This record gives sequence, C-alpha cells and structure tokens, in this order.
Amino acid sequence: MKWSWLPSMCTLGNLGFGSISLLFTIEERYDLALLMILLAAICDVMDGLLARMLHCTSDFGKQLDSLADIISFGIAPVFLILLYRLENVQWVGPVAAVAFLICGALRLARFNISAPSKGFVGMPITAAGLLLSMTTLIGERLKPEMLILIMGLLSILMISRVPFPSFKKFVNRK
Repeated sequence: MKWSWLPSMCTLGNLGFGSISLLFTIEERYDLALLMILLAAICDVMDGLLARMLHCTSDFGKQLDSLADIISFGIAPVFLILLYRLENVQWVGPVAAVAFLICGALRLARFNISAPSKGFVGMPITAAGLLLSMTTLIGERLKPEMLILIMGLLSILMISRVPFPSFKKFVNRK
C-alpha cells in the first residue's frame, strides 16, 4: 500500500521519544523527560489509528509497537520516577520498578497473542506509564511510600483481567 510505512514511522517516533526521555532523565531535566513520554504517547495512539485507517495492520507492526512501548512506557517512566523521587528509598524503589517492568512486559505479551477485541484486558502499559510519569507533576508533595504504592497498583492493574475501554471501536465503524 502507498502509505503503509506511516504507522511504523509513528511507532519509531514513540521509541525515539521514549529513548530521549531516558537521556533527559539522566541529565536531571525531568520536565523534558515527562514531555518526551507524552509525545511518545501521541505517537503510540497515532500508529494504531493510522494502521487501522489505512488498513495496514500487521504482525510486524504489533511486535514493533510492543518493543517501543516497553521502552517509552515501561523503562522511561520507571527510570524517571526512580531518579526523580525514589533515589533514597533503599531497595524498595528498585524492586517496585522491576515489578512494574515485569508486569508491563507480561501485559504486552498477553496483548500480542490475544484475539482482537473491542477493549483491553488489563490496563495498557501506555496508560500505566503515563499515569506513573504524571506523578512527577505533584513533585515533593507525594511521599515516596505513596509513589511505591501507586506503582504497585498500576503493576497489578496491567496484569489483571479488569476490562479497560478502547477507542478502536470509533475508528472501525463501517
């Protein structure tokens, strides 16, 4: 198809913004790191939207999207939170971070092998990563213990069987 490359370009944009977020986090430019995660989310929405609109969904695109998502909404948010707010909590912060990443990877793997549906089973990693990243907007007012609790809750929601709505039904109308 003439425009079939467009969704993959959005997915690569997602991956690029997630990677740049990591660099900004290392430089302690947390506001820019959060902005990169938000831009990655826009790219993540656009790749799926374009793939469905252009009728060019593929297994390759699905796998590439998951690889980008684990960076942009798994590693980048966890790294941001660890360095911004959980640097002094000993071993608990890293354990919560690893649990979040594991649950995110499990969520993506389950999504990749599941049959297409009108909604999601478990919270999508994009939503979990965005919510976790957005806690940086609260800053010092959120105690590290509460942040670890939020990270744990998001982890459980990703691997849960709780249904979450999807906007795909609005795009696939015929």
